[in-house]
Amino acid sequence: MKISLSLLILFFLPSILFAQKINYSSSLYSALQSARYLKKDVLVIINSENTNAEKQNRLFSYLEIVNKVNTHFISYQANYGDTALKSIIQYYNIQNCPTYIFLHSNMELFYRSLEFDAPRERFLDILKNAVEASQQTTIKKAKEDYLKDTSDITKLKQLIDVLKKRGVTNNAYYIEQYAKKLSPASFDDYQTILYILEAGPIINGIAYRKAFANRVIIDSIFKKEPEPKRAFILNVISNNTMVTAIKTICLADAQNTANFHKNQWQNSQYNGQKIYNEKMLFYYNSVKDTSSYFKLATNHYDKYYMSIRIDSIENLKLQEKTDSTLRFKPGWNAKSFPDGLNEVAWNFYSSGTKNREHLLRAIKWSKRSVKLDPNPNNFDTLAHLYYSLQDFKKAIKAQETAINTAKINGLPTNTFSESLLKMKSKTL
Repeated sequence: MKISLSLLILFFLPSILFAQKINYSSSLYSALQSARYLKKDVLVIINSENTNAEKQNRLFSYLEIVNKVNTHFISYQANYGDTALKSIIQYYNIQNCPTYIFLHSNMELFYRSLEFDAPRERFLDILKNAVEASQQTTIKKAKEDYLKDTSDITKLKQLIDVLKKRGVTNNAYYIEQYAKKLSPASFDDYQTILYILEAGPIINGIAYRKAFANRVIIDSIFKKEPEPKRAFILNVISNNTMVTAIKTICLADAQNTANFHKNQWQNSQYNGQKIYNEKMLFYYNSVKDTSSYFKLATNHYDKYYMSIRIDSIENLKLQEKTDSTLRFKPGWNAKSFPDGLNEVAWNFYSSGTKNREHLLRAIKWSKRSVKLDPNPNNFDTLAHLYYSLQDFKKAIKAQETAINTAKINGLPTNTFSESLLKMKSKTL
């Protein structure tokens, strides 16, 4: 029987078109359930906040990539602020977005990549590496092996290696146990000390003190190792210590973290004190110590953010356009000023304070953030602050501006629109 070419095309066209799209799950839970049932892994695409999910990543226009993703993974994409991702982001210390993370169906991370704008061939390599990584020893298996005999330093090191390879950066507990089992002579070895630092020991813990006791090797590491690795070490040590401080509500650990950052600015007391304050503000806000937060924030943001002339920040923006690397050098880039002011203003609002003086100060910060960067988030914060002061007319106007600004920039407006309706009905 002869079948015309046109009929064949009509028959296969729907499946071809379908194959040219990533099959996204509606939720992370659904993706994990499907992965469990189909015996696949999960690719989670974490976009930056306010990313329009309807705009397709250019990499997913390539049929070869689409087919490879759909064959090996159940996919889910969400913005960084998605509450469903909160536990993953915190546990795996995901701070940079956009990013790709690859999970087993039990939510165990086995591969990650920050190369969101990777060329086509490079992304195919990323997918290949992810598929290979999914077949390797899991964290669960490595933990089970270690727990069979916790005195076995080899099994402990294997567990730390698996955790590091899977992107888990908070290995402070295990590196503490590891350091306890090492001989004194081990701390004269460059690679051993580097290994400990990369695991992120708690500041002033046993592993940290033993490693930093050998100043010759420590100095050598921070001179010889590539800049990205040095930055990673500093970040993972401070992050792990701060996480511990928040979990245990330990002011001393928070101060250790703040001093650790301050000491990186030996040649600038101004910048050193600024970073110290910001780490302490993060701690106070995290443990809900609003009294300490308000007191320090009031002085800090007036001194380090409001006192900076607007034209100075505009000049910094121009310099960054000329030399894009300036944004990644130590210090504070132009965007950090409006972002910082918006963050503290929002924190004052979300604290639930009814103190008029606090709210008026937050509005002053918010207005400056809008002037420096008129983006929808900043207008949204200003609107909420006006609402808290019961200045409903100004609140509605600012919220409408947030929505219009989002529309102009092709950003989602759902959250802003929901807030506007509540402001109008006075039910926010």
